[in-house]
Amino acid sequence: MKTKVALVGFAFMALMSSAIRPVMANPDDGVAAWKAFAASNTEVDRSKWLEAIGSADALALAKRWSALRGYDAPGMLSTAQLPAQLKPGLVIDASNIDSMPWLKDYMTPALMSRFKDTAWFGWKRAVIVPTTSYFMPKGTLEQTEAAAKSGATFKATDDGNLLTSDGKLALATQGALPFIHPKNGLEATWMNVAHGVSTDNLDFHPITMDACDGTDSLERQYKAELWWQKMHGRKDFAPYGDMPGMEGVVEAGAVYFNDPRDVRGLAGVRKRFAAADKDDDFKVYLPSLKRTRVLSATDGQDPLAAGLELIWDDWRGYWVKINPAQYDYKLVGEGWTLGMPHVGHFYEAARRSGSCKVDTVELELRPVWIIEITDKTGKYIYSKRRMYLDKETYYPAANEFYDARGNLMRVWYDSRDWVPQSGLAQWRQVAIWNVIAHRMTWLTMDSRWDELDQHPTPKTFDIDQLRDFK
Repeated sequence: MKTKVALVGFAFMALMSSAIRPVMANPDDGVAAWKAFAASNTEVDRSKWLEAIGSADALALAKRWSALRGYDAPGMLSTAQLPAQLKPGLVIDASNIDSMPWLKDYMTPALMSRFKDTAWFGWKRAVIVPTTSYFMPKGTLEQTEAAAKSGATFKATDDGNLLTSDGKLALATQGALPFIHPKNGLEATWMNVAHGVSTDNLDFHPITMDACDGTDSLERQYKAELWWQKMHGRKDFAPYGDMPGMEGVVEAGAVYFNDPRDVRGLAGVRKRFAAADKDDDFKVYLPSLKRTRVLSATDGQDPLAAGLELIWDDWRGYWVKINPAQYDYKLVGEGWTLGMPHVGHFYEAARRSGSCKVDTVELELRPVWIIEITDKTGKYIYSKRRMYLDKETYYPAANEFYDARGNLMRVWYDSRDWVPQSGLAQWRQVAIWNVIAHRMTWLTMDSRWDELDQHPTPKTFDIDQLRDFK
């Protein structure tokens, strides 16, 4: 018998079913739902989005991913017991949010408070949009299908390694997703790690970071170039398979600041090794000192730059080395939550009033697992992370970060720049706010798609070359 429990404002299944019951919808039905919604909600031009999700390539990919998982979000939604009001077209704002007591089961308290708080980082209104079937790239699909067909298995070890059945480091030797149906919090966290950035190459030109204070004033704006690269199991962009010279490296990220003038030239490179006992190769070039600093794992808790709510360990939402000796990984529930739709390739899911307030945001219901990652040492910046991990993409629909005293500290929501025809994704918008300090960082990414087959290059992840980028 399935029971529901209250979990910090949410109602979730207490335990995950050991058997996955096939729940799949016809992808065409999802397209029809979006067309019906767009016909009566014309404040945004959604024509290119509708064309993309209804394309033959997108529908074919959606069906293959759905068959592999055994479910998709629209199919699951069709059998969910939801409040009658919670449907596409519903508008949520300060005038009606208190009249919907059931909303606490589908929206985090931190997000609900944004519609009530007029003093700081207010969200004026939200519009509920249809639930979309999201999926990862074709290359990841093909490798995961092949692994499933061959009966390949993966093991998450107690010492923090992810191994193939023959004992190899999985993410440094192949590109299949390890646990399509995770049985526990550790396996679910590994799925998030394996998701990476959902593309072989990532290139932002630029990423704009607006740092806002507690009075909703823009304190500072940073602009930077940012790159990411997957090193093994590559099927989207050449070189395919393994990136030469990156043996043992899972992925790498690099950033180069262009503005403001006093931080221009600040550059950072972080390479993630697959082996649990091998620390990241983490270097930052400081132009004011004209020297390169080698950083340790503990330095990942620092902001990328002064005044930002984004720390190095929060790159792509979560970039912390898996370590069961330091952290507990628990799957504490599952259910539905409202997150921002990944429509950023076509239009912005959130429209702001200036830099520091949200005028209108679109939200959609997402099926999620709830993972809690708890620090057992008391030495990490966050005593606990709570991920609302999307059951289709294995990427968080929302993140909550708690301070050393157990108080909610930071909240993360984002909208991806996702291409339905290919499943490739970069980012478009990220909102990170600090509920204790009343500070907010809003990230806007301009994804460079035209030359993604050429950038980044190996020298991007060499700090001695990156520091001379411009």
